[in-house]
Amino acid sequence: NTIKLAIAAGVLIGSASLNTAVHAATTTDNLIVLANVEMTCTVAPRTLNFATYDPTSNTDNDASAVITSTCTHGGSAKITLAQGAAPDTGSSDADPRRQLISGTGDLLAYSLYQNSDRNVVWGNTADTGLGFTAVGGDNTTVVFGRIESGLAATSGSYSDSVSVTITY
Repeated sequence: NTIKLAIAAGVLIGSASLNTAVHAATTTDNLIVLANVEMTCTVAPRTLNFATYDPTSNTDNDASAVITSTCTHGGSAKITLAQGAAPDTGSSDADPRRQLISGTGDLLAYSLYQNSDRNVVWGNTADTGLGFTAVGGDNTTVVFGRIESGLAATSGSYSDSVSVTITY
């Protein structure tokens, strides 16, 4: 019996030494992840076409065009319109007096407005620009134009180029 007991004790001790569990130590911390979203904008104005102006008509010639901008969602921006290529005498960024010009140098006065009532002139200053808060995707802003009735005009084709600026 002593031999059996010695063999059993040896097997038990040998098995115990093979079965010892080794536990690894662990630690935890957080990885900080950061990003900066910048305010950016693009602008794409469409053509404002007055079509045909009749200087003998008693009706103003109104037209409109869309300015499409894409800006970072939620950001504030302001659209300003420059005086154009041939501003009238006394024109300023705050009070633009725009003129269309023909190929022969004839001039035809017109105005650009922020509203369909055409009573808020659209200028090229912080006070005369149009502010907006960007939404996701395209932002569309309408510019309203008017050539007043009864202006003296020589027949021909007239055009102007007005810089559109977005400040953000």
